[in-house]
Amino acid sequence: MRKAARGRPLRAPEKRFDRLIAKRRFRIEQCFGMMKRLFGLAGIHAQRAIAAIGQNLLEAANRISRNPQTPAIA
Repeated sequence: MRKAARGRPLRAPEKRFDRLIAKRRFRIEQCFGMMKRLFGLAGIHAQRAIAAIGQNLLEAANRISRNPQTPAIA
């Protein structure tokens, strides 16, 4: 999400973008917060592991979409 700085307020497109992603981000942040409360330090480790897995999946999806010659994994 975008953040305004002193002397530089957010422009209309930035505000619109923040509003669009806020609902999805809120739901995800709730899940991470629940893991932290329930599992303590183990929850924080789980959060980082899930974030790393998500980042790896996103990177893989981007690589596949950039290279349509990649064979499908069955």
